[in-house]
Amino acid sequence: MTYFLISLALISALVLAYFLYRTLNKNAQLEEKLSGLSEKFDEEQLHLDFFLTHTSDFLFKFDTNGIITYSSINVGRVMGRNPSAKRAHYSASYSDNPINLKARERVDGFLAGKYDSVPPYFVEIKDSKGFPHMLEVFHNPIYNEMGELISVTGIAKNITGIYNAELEIKKFEREQVLILDSIPDTMFTFDKQGVFLSYHAKNEIATMLSAGTQLKKHIQEVFPESISALMAENLEKAHLTNELQTVEFDLSIDKKEYHCEGRFIKLTDDRILLMMRDITAQKQLEVGLMLAKEAAENANHAKSTFLATMSHEIRTPMNGVMGMTNLLNETLLTTEQRDYVETIKVSGEILLRIINDILDYTRIESGKITLEERVFGLKRVVEESLNLVAFEANAKKVGLNLYMDENVPEFFYADRNRLRQILVNLLSNAVKFTERGFVSIKVSLIEITNDTANLEFKIQDTGIGVAKDEIKNLFKEFTQVESSNARRFGGSGLGLAIVKNLLKLYNGKVSVESEIGKGSLFTFNVNLKLTRGEMTAEEGKSAVGSSRNEVDKFGGVLSAKYPLKILLAEDNNINRKLISLILERMGYIPDFAKTGVEALSKFQSQTYDVVLMDVQMPVMDGLEATKNIRELDLNIAPYIIGISASAFDEDVENAMQSGMDAYLIKPLKFDALRDKLIEVGQMRFPFVS
Repeated sequence: MTYFLISLALISALVLAYFLYRTLNKNAQLEEKLSGLSEKFDEEQLHLDFFLTHTSDFLFKFDTNGIITYSSINVGRVMGRNPSAKRAHYSASYSDNPINLKARERVDGFLAGKYDSVPPYFVEIKDSKGFPHMLEVFHNPIYNEMGELISVTGIAKNITGIYNAELEIKKFEREQVLILDSIPDTMFTFDKQGVFLSYHAKNEIATMLSAGTQLKKHIQEVFPESISALMAENLEKAHLTNELQTVEFDLSIDKKEYHCEGRFIKLTDDRILLMMRDITAQKQLEVGLMLAKEAAENANHAKSTFLATMSHEIRTPMNGVMGMTNLLNETLLTTEQRDYVETIKVSGEILLRIINDILDYTRIESGKITLEERVFGLKRVVEESLNLVAFEANAKKVGLNLYMDENVPEFFYADRNRLRQILVNLLSNAVKFTERGFVSIKVSLIEITNDTANLEFKIQDTGIGVAKDEIKNLFKEFTQVESSNARRFGGSGLGLAIVKNLLKLYNGKVSVESEIGKGSLFTFNVNLKLTRGEMTAEEGKSAVGSSRNEVDKFGGVLSAKYPLKILLAEDNNINRKLISLILERMGYIPDFAKTGVEALSKFQSQTYDVVLMDVQMPVMDGLEATKNIRELDLNIAPYIIGISASAFDEDVENAMQSGMDAYLIKPLKFDALRDKLIEVGQMRFPFVS
C-alpha cells in the first residue's frame, strides 16, 4: 500500500513537472513572440515617424465629442502647434473661410449619427502665426465590438501650395477673360489644316458670320467665297513661316459693309489664332485725312501760286522804280533832288526786302529751300552783311563793329548766301531797334571736328531790348513783341522766323538775352565745312570777290571791249526802256521783241550773242521761245539770260531746263547784268585783255 502511494506520488510529481515545463515553455515562446511584435511595432512606428517627419500631411484622432485625442508629431513642424498640448475641438483652428461651415456641418452630423460616413472634404485652418493652410481631410471611423462609434481617425493632406496655385490660375484666367472681353477683335482658332476649333467675340461680326454653327468646318467654309481663299492662304503662311500674317479685306454681311484687318498668329504647332478687327471707321478717317491733306496741299499750292503771281506783279513795277531811281541818281541833281532820290531808293529797298522775306518764308515753309555749297571767304561775307545795313546805321549814327577771333578759319565750303541772309536779318533787326549806341558782331571758333568747324556768332546791340516774357514770341511769324513797336519800327515780322528756320538747315540754333532799355544779344551756332587742300584760282577769286566789282559799275564803255550783239525780248514798256538805258550806258543798242514769237523770228535774219529773255510774255512765253531757239540749226548758239520777277527756286529750275544759260531776278541789279555780259564777252572774245 505504501509502495502504491509512493508510486502514485511519483507519477503525480512527474505529471506536474511535465505540465510545469510545458507552461514555462509556452510562456517563453509567448514572450519571444511578444518581443518580436514589439520590435516590429517599433520598426513600423519608426517608419511612420520618418514619413511624417518629411511630409506636410499629418494624422489626428478625435473622440465622439470632437475633442482631438491624438496628433502626429509633425503637427508642430507644419502648424507650429505642440502635439502634446491640451486637446481642443477639431474645429478650433478653423478660419472664417465659408467652406469650413459645410465641412463642420458634415462632421458634426456624422458624430451625432445623422450621417453614415464623412466623404473627403476641404477645410482652411490657421497655424500658430495666423497664416491660412488648405487641407484635404480623409476620415476613418473606429467602432467597438458592439458596433458603437468610439473615435475617428483622420489624415489631413496639406494642399496649400496646390490651392494657391489654382487660385492664381483662376485669377489669371479671369483676367484673361476680362482682357479678351475688352478687346474689340473677333478671335477664331483653327488647326493647321484650317478646321475651325473655337472663337471668342464681343462684336456683331462673329454673330453675323454664325460662328457658333461653323465649328469643325474648314476656314474656306466659314468665310464668304470672296475672301475664303485669301484667309486660307494666310493661315497656311502663318503655320509654315511661324511669322505674323496681316491681311486687309472687305466683308459684306447682310447688306452691311465692313473693312477688316486679319492677323494670323501661330500659337502651337497645331493651332493658329486669327484676330479679326473692324477697321471701317479707321479707313473712313484715313480717307478723310487724305482728303483734308489734299485740300491743305491744294490750298498751300494756291497760296504759293498767289505769292508767285504777286511777286511777279510787284517786282515788275519795282524793277522800273528802282532801276530808274538808280539811273536818275547817276545824273546831275541838286542836293535836294539827290536827297529825294535816295529816299525813293531806300524805300524801294525796304519794300523789296519785305517781299523777299515773304517769299523766303514761303519757300522755307514748303521745304523748297536747299543749301548750295561753294567756297567763300567768311570775313568777306560778314563785311558784306555789315555793308548792307550800313546806310541805315549811318543815318541813325549807330556804330557798327566787327570782332573776329584770329583762330577762325578763312575759307569754308557752304552756302554763303543763306549765311549772309541770316546775318543780314539779325543785323538789320539790331539796327532797326537801336536809336543810339552801337551794333557789334563777334565771330568765334568753338571747335573743329574732322572737316567741320562749329562757329559762334554774337550780334549785340544797345537798343530798346525785349522783356523776358516776350522773348518766346520773337521767332514767331508775323509778330513783333509790342504793337506799339510794330507801328514805330515797321517790318513784316518774318526776319527772325526766317533766321530760326534757316539755321535748322545748318543744324544750328539761336538764343537771345535781352533787357528792357539795355539792348539785346543774339547768339547762334552753325557747322560749316572747311575747304580741303588748296583752292583753285577760280575758287579763290570767287571767295574773296572779283576786282571788277570794286570799280564803278559804269566805268568805261563795255561794248568797246566786248562788242556783243544783244536781243532784248520784253513785253513791258517800262522794263524795256529801263534795260535799254542800262545797256546804252554800257555802249550797247539792243534789238527788241515783245513776244516769244517775235524773238524767234529775229533769228531768221539775224545772229545774236546774247538774248535777254523775259520769262512771262504773251503769245509765246520766254521758256517756250528758248526751247525753240535751241532747236534752230545755228552756227553759234546765243547765251540766253532769263529775266523775270518770279523768284522761286522752281522758277529758276524751269528756266534752266528750258535751255537758258542764266537767270536774273527783277528788280534787275546792274552789277549782275554787267557781270553776265562780261562773262559772255570773255567767252566770245577770249583774246581781249
